[in-house]
Amino acid sequence: MKINALPGNGVDLIEWIQGKADNLTPSEIRLAAHLNEHPEVWAFEPASHLAELLNMHRSTIVRFAQNLGFKGYPEIQAMVREGLLRSFSPAAQSLAGAEGEQCYPQIQQIFQRELSNLQRSYKSLDMELLNQTAELLAHSQKAVVFGRRFSFPIALHLGMSLQFIRGGVKVAPEPGGASIDALFDLTPQDTVLVVSMKRHSREVSRTLSFLHKKAVPFTLLTDTSPLVNLPENTRVLQANIGSASILASFTALTSISHILLSLVAQLTKSSPGRLEEIERAWHDFNN
Repeated sequence: MKINALPGNGVDLIEWIQGKADNLTPSEIRLAAHLNEHPEVWAFEPASHLAELLNMHRSTIVRFAQNLGFKGYPEIQAMVREGLLRSFSPAAQSLAGAEGEQCYPQIQQIFQRELSNLQRSYKSLDMELLNQTAELLAHSQKAVVFGRRFSFPIALHLGMSLQFIRGGVKVAPEPGGASIDALFDLTPQDTVLVVSMKRHSREVSRTLSFLHKKAVPFTLLTDTSPLVNLPENTRVLQANIGSASILASFTALTSISHILLSLVAQLTKSSPGRLEEIERAWHDFNN
């Protein structure tokens, strides 16, 4: 969605908020993340209902809008609504049942949100950075995929898949181990893919700072919530994870992960032979 009434005519709203992230309070960062994931709420609901939904005072929402350069909540709401309405296609896609009938409204709502996540993620995806990350994962001496809490399953999938493509891959932290165990001996010839969603833990921040100090190339795969205190020149790949329920959607995140893996497989000439070797080992071990 585009802002026309703020400095920098035509700047993307989420990029505008991201540029001011370091000056936002924790409550305002939470508001920014909710705005990005649920623009339909901000577009049509009054500030009082939004405050009740997020369990915070209405004045916090007003101050958030003012800190971004708006006069107040009505102005930011108008901008979000305008951007949201522009994003709707005149011929919106729908999910049809086996006999051509529309599915249950709840399922249709989830389908539309998943489709929106994919469209918004790919529209803003930095293709050059995506290729740079794939090059690093393909050609570095060692590759580590790091993830904590809800980000760990994505990191585990990426790491295990990379192990089928190339050697020298670790997933961190390993069971029973600490994050530093997989990081302390890395060099600038290695690379790390850090997966971190929403409430970025201090451990993630410490990991990024550690890698930056050691000059180890790394990329952060994350959502579109505002990021603060990132090391200089951090590579950031972002996916929309908004959901029609209280659970975050990993559809776009998984899709971008698949693209990364596919690119690495194309760049790694030894991957077909490695897959055959793994298959033979698997067969020998289980027979």
